[in-house]
Amino acid sequence: MKQILSHCTDLAAPELGEGVLCIDNGFRIKSDDFSFKNWGRSLSADGNVTAQTLIDLFGHDSICVAGPKDTCVLRPTAIQKLEEWNTALNGGRCEGLAALSTRFLLRMDSPSTFQTNTSSVSALSQDNAKLNSAVVYWWATQFLNEVTDHAATSRGLSPLRLVDDLIQGIAHSVGHTVGIYNGPSGHSLTPFAVTQRGDDFVVHVYDNNHPGERFELFVNSQTNQWRYPRAFRNVDGSFNTWSGGTGTLELTAMSTRKGPFQCSFCNSSLARSSHVITLASRDIRASGFIEVTTENGVLRTSPTDIDNSIDGAIVSIGKGSGGGLVTISLPVTVQNFDVRLVRASQDVPAADVVLGLRRSDGASIQVTGNLAHDVLSNKNRSTALISVTSDETSVRAPKENVARLSLSAGSRISRRVLNAGETLTVKPISQNSIEVSVKGANGSRSPFVPIDLTSQSATTELNVSLDDTGKLTLLPSRVAPIRVSAATPRNFSPGKANQTTTTTVPTIEISEPD
Repeated sequence: MKQILSHCTDLAAPELGEGVLCIDNGFRIKSDDFSFKNWGRSLSADGNVTAQTLIDLFGHDSICVAGPKDTCVLRPTAIQKLEEWNTALNGGRCEGLAALSTRFLLRMDSPSTFQTNTSSVSALSQDNAKLNSAVVYWWATQFLNEVTDHAATSRGLSPLRLVDDLIQGIAHSVGHTVGIYNGPSGHSLTPFAVTQRGDDFVVHVYDNNHPGERFELFVNSQTNQWRYPRAFRNVDGSFNTWSGGTGTLELTAMSTRKGPFQCSFCNSSLARSSHVITLASRDIRASGFIEVTTENGVLRTSPTDIDNSIDGAIVSIGKGSGGGLVTISLPVTVQNFDVRLVRASQDVPAADVVLGLRRSDGASIQVTGNLAHDVLSNKNRSTALISVTSDETSVRAPKENVARLSLSAGSRISRRVLNAGETLTVKPISQNSIEVSVKGANGSRSPFVPIDLTSQSATTELNVSLDDTGKLTLLPSRVAPIRVSAATPRNFSPGKANQTTTTTVPTIEISEPD
């Protein structure tokens, strides 16, 4: 039987409720937490994900075409990524708040850096532009391979093992954030203490949805399951309890967010890579849910669950209500598949979403609009929104309304507003070009037109339209440069965090259940 040593004391900690103290890093509610609660997308564009955010993460050369470092002409894939991430931000920025509050405790950042003559985190103002930029930066790190790989490995460990890792992490100022998942939703917490209460280990956390309050996450030593009784508040004021076992709880160390980071969406050469599907909803009260159908399986998300029978398919859930951002990776061997979107019930409007597809041999496709008309409980489904075969990819607008589509490849970003029921078909990249065709709701199809992908010094936007003869025309325009700054370096040299206990007195040994 695998042993997990939990270095707890026999000391009471009244400020943490009943039980004995295992470890406490000195984080204190109403001082070290933000005074404002988690929020979604800001009304001000500068308070959201910007070109500067991407430059800070990946560098000027990855995000911008070659040119002066104080200006940026965004690459086509970066334009699409801004749309996707800013939509995902509607689900909340809990990951950013959890990570930044941890950095303050580790003294990697100081409140006075963001607000003059401020010594406590709780004194910081929500409308602080510099603070907002930092929160968004740390929020975005959850989507980077260097962070997601570490988090996925962590989710493969049992809850009890993670408690042991957390205790050791607090003792050595690792700076963990805690991630919890429930179906297609996720949330990020700041842990600061662990106590032992009966059969439970209690992880004491700052929940940025509820500033000024200490929350508790329980891990049962007998069942090896976790539960979080106050995960989200319902309209009537009651709370939803989230719970789970291995695979739904994670720890993310601050060191994984250090970089440098590889930009997974910047490289247009995707040969032999996975097909990647992403979904983000603009309104978490009317989220869209995804269904991917292949010849040998189906992957479905719903408000409470994820069902996956596609061999090799991987689902990643972002932190946020409704998942914030759902990312699905399909093996390159899956050549034929359909993508449909559904809404939770007839009582909510058709979900306004941003749907993305990067196939291994084609352009990066992004579709936006009120796309989820089908209802989850109804068995009958409309025609697939996206259909992929080895020869082509087709995007069909719903019969109820238009859909806005963009294609990104090379230095080109091509756009078209698809009329209701209209279909755009794009062929895979061949000889440094793609071919596109439009089929009207009446069944008439335009001839395929090539789009040259030769790299240029500037990004070109192409407006795809039909002329009077039914042929496609491409109207080019240049993407204007914007003012930017050099990438902001991030400090990873921690100060010495105060700690109220040590882990040198192992008085309780917990065995992981068989």
